[in-house]
Amino acid sequence: MVSETTRLFNSAIGASAIAASFELGLLEEIHAKGSLDIEAFCEANNLSVWSVTSILKVLHRFDIAAVSADNKTATPAAEFKDCYMDKGYFMWLIQGYGHLLHNLGTIVKEGRCTPDGIGRDGKYIAMSGRDYGGHYVDPIFTRVMNAEPFTVAADLGCGSAERLMGLARARPDFRGVGVEVNKGAVDLARRSIRQAGLEDRVQVVHCDVKNLVFQPEFEDVEVLFCFFMGHDLWPRPNCLKAFRSIRAAFPALKRFLFSDTYRSDLPVPGDTPIFTLGFEFTHDLMGQFIPNVAEWEDLFKEAGWNCKGRHDLDIAYSAIFDLRAAGDGAAEQ
Repeated sequence: MVSETTRLFNSAIGASAIAASFELGLLEEIHAKGSLDIEAFCEANNLSVWSVTSILKVLHRFDIAAVSADNKTATPAAEFKDCYMDKGYFMWLIQGYGHLLHNLGTIVKEGRCTPDGIGRDGKYIAMSGRDYGGHYVDPIFTRVMNAEPFTVAADLGCGSAERLMGLARARPDFRGVGVEVNKGAVDLARRSIRQAGLEDRVQVVHCDVKNLVFQPEFEDVEVLFCFFMGHDLWPRPNCLKAFRSIRAAFPALKRFLFSDTYRSDLPVPGDTPIFTLGFEFTHDLMGQFIPNVAEWEDLFKEAGWNCKGRHDLDIAYSAIFDLRAAGDGAAEQ
């Protein structure tokens, strides 16, 4: 019988293989065509056949992809569907936080467990968020967003700007503004916007949400949304200040759709959903506090925001909070 320690060791290899398969396009090829011609794919993408085959063999061992006996093709196996849906989580962990995982002991020993010291890769975090967000967030976000009319919206911590581009594709009259502090994510977003031909309707501003001030691009923004970066604003006094500054920065604002993953408070030991352990571990390591639902709701109230509704996402312990200003005075105190 295989021990739990052995499973942990093998799972680390499996996680790396999934992240690499996502980056190389292997999972997308299998998903789109139902079968991957290994040699032809490698030739078309200038990849090593033996290296790609070795990655696929790891997926085979985890029943994700079945590699033929002659090592010529790979097809979906029993776990492929779940793996394809969750591949963004693996990129988030292995490549977004790869430097931290690889150098964990050294980083702790040298006292570099800070957001700037752990070497997060903003490009991969943005790419991964775009992927799992497309599966587990965007359908719910679209429903909530379209519940009321709007023309101009902004995304705080926009990452790849995929949500803004999606809105622009769906609505010819839409104009969007992304706000992002990570230069890697800004470059990715601007490149994607340019490739999509949306430069005239979607812009990305490189600035820090923690020190948000009015900019001309914010003048007509009616709806503001923010996904999966609110916890980075804590400790509480800093977050409270940021939430209070929003109305001054966005004078025409009508709604604030705030979404984040909150603290699970699960018993230990115990079963943990995918993403939850990675999210809480990486932030605990950096000394970053993750609020639970009650702590978020208390902050909304003190910052001058009323929560009109809470919409749970298909990511564990994550929700969209539909916030409205309780009053100009309360919001700007």
